[in-house]
Amino acid sequence: MIRRILIVEPDPEIAQEMFLLFHLERGRFEHDRYEPEIAESVAEAVEQVQTVNFNCIIMDVELPEMKGYEAIALMNTIGNNPPVIMTAAKNSLELESKVRQQDVYYYHVRAFDLDELKSAVHSVFENLQELKRTRKPSIATPPIVLKQLRLCQKGKSQKWL
Repeated sequence: MIRRILIVEPDPEIAQEMFLLFHLERGRFEHDRYEPEIAESVAEAVEQVQTVNFNCIIMDVELPEMKGYEAIALMNTIGNNPPVIMTAAKNSLELESKVRQQDVYYYHVRAFDLDELKSAVHSVFENLQELKRTRKPSIATPPIVLKQLRLCQKGKSQKWL
């Protein structure tokens, strides 16, 4: 089984570390393998999710255009609505509260071991059929959203909300 993971992480070093963590990982069976891809921004992630059916998204809280927990609502309107694992470099009660109010599968603080992140991803794939049954169906994304995200990425002050 091919397990497609989208890593939405603006820091190239962290993104590469996560990519290698899953690229080299094998599933329970020999033919199981992970196919991670990287997006540095929400705009890139939106483009990728529109063309590839990812099974899991790992998204950082701090993204160029908006907070990752704000992007979850947008990501849930496109593609196949995969489970999201939110990551953060640092945690606070306020941040954790905002993240947990969203439809996230798991919240990972990077101060912890990467094995914890790997376990969360394994859990997504072990529960994938159940998750597909219980998640809300996605709806089409308005095209204006992607255009506005690109403007934000270029340093404009417009917001998509």
